[in-house]
Amino acid sequence: MRAFLIVFLAAALVAPVSAQAAVSQNPVRSIVFLGFQSEDIPASGLAILSELVRREISIAPGFALVERSDLDALLREQELSLSDAFDPKGAVRIGRLTGAQSLMVGRIGILGTLYIISLRIVDVETGTVERAMTEEFMGNLEDIRKPVRVAAQKILRIPGIEVQQGEYIRVDTEPPGVAVYVNGLFEGNGPVTVRVPKPGKYAVKLDAEGYKTWTQNVTVEANSTYFVKARLLRQEKVVDDRVRALQDGRTALLTFATLYSAVASEALLYAFQTENPRLYLGLPLVAAPLSFFGALKATEGAVMNGGRTFMIVSSTLWGSTWGFAASFVFGAEGGANDGILKPEFAGLSVAGGLLYGAASTYLSAGGEPFPASRAWLFNLGSLLGAFLGLGVPYVLGAESPTVVYIGMLSGSLAGSATALWLTRDFTEGRNIGNLALGSLIEADQGSVSLGLPAPTLTALPSRADGRPSVGLYVPLATVRY
Repeated sequence: MRAFLIVFLAAALVAPVSAQAAVSQNPVRSIVFLGFQSEDIPASGLAILSELVRREISIAPGFALVERSDLDALLREQELSLSDAFDPKGAVRIGRLTGAQSLMVGRIGILGTLYIISLRIVDVETGTVERAMTEEFMGNLEDIRKPVRVAAQKILRIPGIEVQQGEYIRVDTEPPGVAVYVNGLFEGNGPVTVRVPKPGKYAVKLDAEGYKTWTQNVTVEANSTYFVKARLLRQEKVVDDRVRALQDGRTALLTFATLYSAVASEALLYAFQTENPRLYLGLPLVAAPLSFFGALKATEGAVMNGGRTFMIVSSTLWGSTWGFAASFVFGAEGGANDGILKPEFAGLSVAGGLLYGAASTYLSAGGEPFPASRAWLFNLGSLLGAFLGLGVPYVLGAESPTVVYIGMLSGSLAGSATALWLTRDFTEGRNIGNLALGSLIEADQGSVSLGLPAPTLTALPSRADGRPSVGLYVPLATVRY
């Protein structure tokens, strides 16, 4: 019995000693975390990530976190910075200032689209690196919190840590800004990193306006990142039947612009009385192709149906005709007899054509085809207005060529403007075949419509010498009341 008691007491004395020895084998070390150094992440983000590491230290076995709220001020006072902690001598100085046995410091760098998180623990007494850990992360910046915690737990050797990286698809595109779809869902514009829910096959589609759609099926392994780098090819413009129909007059306009520019260049040289024969030969050769390519670019994608082309071409010819006619009228007024076309009026002819052409281009612009019937009636209105402007001075007894010219020009402008206003509701598909024969203007109670005047020959009273007279009857207006 006595022997048993002696053994029991001896065992009781040995047990506390063994426990104290076990504690002494795993001492708690005081450690301070200085924070992260990075040139790629703002200071506010680094502060948040630093707090995550400090929390991991506070719950890690074998470490006691030393909190120093005045650490930044203390480093500035000693003319030290965070980068000095990566130097052995600087680490010793900083560690002694904090009163900790170890210090931890971190860096976060970016290599392309890869985040590299580095942590190291330095012994304050010796300045040697006790532990170092590097963790890589591919993803968005807001998702870097988890890999930072993983790196901290690994360097602190917290037992039982099991970390799964997850599955990602990294998409880099040329050009940038391409829409990225994964399994039909929009995930952002490239370059972008997409986290997928699980390993497996995924359909990646890249789409951008003006480029051919790019598709590929990819297989993402567990805890890995699949890299996609794609260069999209430009897509040739597709012209559908409707666009082709809206531009059926483009070829005729390009042909007219090319020929007109050649003739206009010759007229301008004549207007400036140029005597250099090389210019008369060379300028049209330059003006014609420039006009062609300029008109080609200007009409690209624009509505240029046959009706609009007819409107522009006929208006340009009207303007040139009035300028050409001015040469005869004002030449006759001044008694000039120095040629068919005076130089100054050659330039006026070109200017009139360009002015009329620009005005008709503006008036016929729009997203819908310009009705051919409006173009025909515009020309008819111009012609009838010119006849009216000729008839009024004749009736009033005016014999001055200038008065006659101004009357015809004013009547032509008024007639064309009236025709355009009366046909403002016309649409493509309603052509002259839909107009009833009769007067140009059919007015009824509460409505005004257009008709197609049908000229007819009419017998007039015989002349004084007894010869028969024949006139042309053109019904201009019919008013019913």
